[in-house]
Amino acid sequence: MRNLWRTLSRRIALIAFGIAAVAPQAFAQKSDVPLEEMSFAEIVNSVDLGKQADLVRTFQEREASNVLLKNRTLTEANGCTVDAIRNREVLVVTIPAQKLFGPNQIELLDQADKFLDPFRRYLKEPDMYRVLLVMHTDNTGSEAYREDITVQRAEALADWFDKSGIDTEYLFPFAMSDDIPLVANDSFENRARNRRLEIYLVPGEKMLEKAKKGRIAL
Repeated sequence: MRNLWRTLSRRIALIAFGIAAVAPQAFAQKSDVPLEEMSFAEIVNSVDLGKQADLVRTFQEREASNVLLKNRTLTEANGCTVDAIRNREVLVVTIPAQKLFGPNQIELLDQADKFLDPFRRYLKEPDMYRVLLVMHTDNTGSEAYREDITVQRAEALADWFDKSGIDTEYLFPFAMSDDIPLVANDSFENRARNRRLEIYLVPGEKMLEKAKKGRIAL
């Protein structure tokens, strides 16, 4: 079982949701700090792309339009979205929790496979991407319950990738409880929107290395 102690320190990560305006240099990775000990914001901003940023943005835009947005499961009809943050360098895919888990459940549904499988490609080449699994819920139930269900769901998601046979060295699960709602929790529909998985596809050192050579490919 993966150690999810980082998920319990989620409030450190709240600053990350202003990352579109934050320069990666502000969170520059220190060689003596392992990735698994970094906060959410630090991992999202752990690689300074420098002069290679334009090439990386072009590659990420192509990946979003040619792969993610053309996937037959990650569709708007299924409640999924594909966005870009941090000057369009980081892709964020949102999947409704109801597509992955039953109500109040922590075991993945059978259909979860088709929602998660597309992201195995981003872990095939070590440190091409740093993939963050960020689990959210709504504000129903006690604080302890909300924390527990997001931690256990993040654990289940990480375990799915572990068991799929892919290298998960650069996979990082986080549980945010109800701290970062998309919308006010004032209706059934809004609470459903807030119960979600966000998958962050963060460029890694391998992508930067390829960009310096003038061509990025998976």
